[in-house]
Amino acid sequence: MFGTLLPALLTAQLAAGSMTANASISLTPAPCGPAPSIAATSLPLPAAVSGRVRFYAARYDPQTLAPLGAVALGRVNEVQPLASTFKPLVVHGMLEDVDAGRFTLSSVFTTTPANRSIERFPAGKNSLLTLAKRAIVLSDNTAADLLMLAYGPQRLARSVQAQSPCTSVLLTTKAWWTAQAGLAAGVLGTDTLAGAQHYAQQGFEDRVQTARQLIAASANVEAPALERALDSYFHGPAYTQALELALQNTSTVNAYADLMARTLPGNDLRPATRRVFRDIMEGGCCRPKQPALKTTYWAAKAGSGWRILNLVGYVETADGTRLAYAYFNDQSNTTDSEQMELQIPSVVKWIQANLLTLASP
Repeated sequence: MFGTLLPALLTAQLAAGSMTANASISLTPAPCGPAPSIAATSLPLPAAVSGRVRFYAARYDPQTLAPLGAVALGRVNEVQPLASTFKPLVVHGMLEDVDAGRFTLSSVFTTTPANRSIERFPAGKNSLLTLAKRAIVLSDNTAADLLMLAYGPQRLARSVQAQSPCTSVLLTTKAWWTAQAGLAAGVLGTDTLAGAQHYAQQGFEDRVQTARQLIAASANVEAPALERALDSYFHGPAYTQALELALQNTSTVNAYADLMARTLPGNDLRPATRRVFRDIMEGGCCRPKQPALKTTYWAAKAGSGWRILNLVGYVETADGTRLAYAYFNDQSNTTDSEQMELQIPSVVKWIQANLLTLASP
C-alpha cells in the first residue's frame, strides 16, 4: 500500500554525498485515497496559525460508526506527520493484550539507555498502567516506546495498516528522531535525505523491515547525544520537512479521525480495561475547560514538534451524539514545539465551534 502512498512526498535534486543546504527540495503533497466531497468549515482559523492546516470532523452513527455528516478544511486526503497523536494506538493495543492475557496492568518494563527516548522519561521500572498514563497524559516518548516495543512494532504496523490503509505507524519516537538526526547511517546511508526517500518509496512490507532496522539502530544511540544532534539538525541548514514526511508516522485527517472514532470509544476492550482506557484518554490534551458541548466523554491527544501541532479526539454527548476529529498543522512559520503549543487554547476553541455545528445539524 505505502509503496504507492509515499513516493510523491519527496521530490528532490540531491547532490551526491551528504544532505546539504543547497539541495533543491520541493514537497509534493501525497494523497491517499479519494478526495471526499465535504462541506468546508466557514470558521476562520485563529490568527496565530500558519502553514499547512488540514482538518476533518464528523458525526458518526453510534452503532455502525459510519459518518453521518462532516466538515473539513483543506484537502483531507493529504498525508501529514502524526507526531505524538499515534500514541493512543499503542496504549489501546497493549490493553487488548491485557485482555488476551499476554500482560497485566501491573506488568513491569524497565527504562535503559537503549530504549530511552528524548525529553522526560520514566526512570527505572514502571508498570504498564503507569506507562500508559504517561504516554497519553504527559505525552512521554519513552513510555510510549516501551509499550510499543513490548507490543511489537511490526505487529502494530500491520494491525494499523489493516484497519486504516492511509495510516502508517512503523517507528518508535526514538527511531524516527535518530533517523532524522542523521544517526542511522548504517540503515539509511550517509545521505540521510536520499536514504529517507528510498525508505519512503518502498512497498509496505519492505518499509516494515527497514523500520525494524531503524529501531534496532536507535538502541545504539543514547538520549542525551540524540537531543544534541536534533538541536543541531533543527537549527541548522540540514533541516527539511521532507524528512518528517518520509520518516515519521503519518496519516490523513480523514483517515485518522475515522480511526479515532473506532479506537477511542474502547468498545472492543473488556469492561475493566475499557474503563482504564477511557479514563486515561480523558486525561489527554486537550479539551475546553468548560465544554459548550454537553459531553459525557471527551478523549483527546495532542502532538507537537518543530513546525507541527496536531490535535485529535473523540466526543460522546448526553444525547448520544458521537463525534471525532483530526487537526493537523505542519510547515508552520512557528518553529519550536513550545511556541506551537501556545496555539492550543485558541485551536481547541475553533475545533469545538466546528463540532457544535455537527452536533446540531
